[in-house]
Amino acid sequence: MQIFINDTPSECPENTTITQLLLLQGIQAVNIAVAVNDSVVSKTNWDNTVICDGSRIIIIKAVQGG
Repeated sequence: MQIFINDTPSECPENTTITQLLLLQGIQAVNIAVAVNDSVVSKTNWDNTVICDGSRIIIIKAVQGG
């Protein structure tokens, strides 16, 4: 199925959870926030939040600067 990660088209298998998507994309689940279709998903819900075809996922990584 096709989804959009940070506005970039991407393919992923059906019934993929946020946790699985991060693994497939090689993204470490540290210091990041994830929103699906403009709704932030709590990290505690990543394992049971299934992504649907056409979903728009935003992944934001927190960085420190000085």
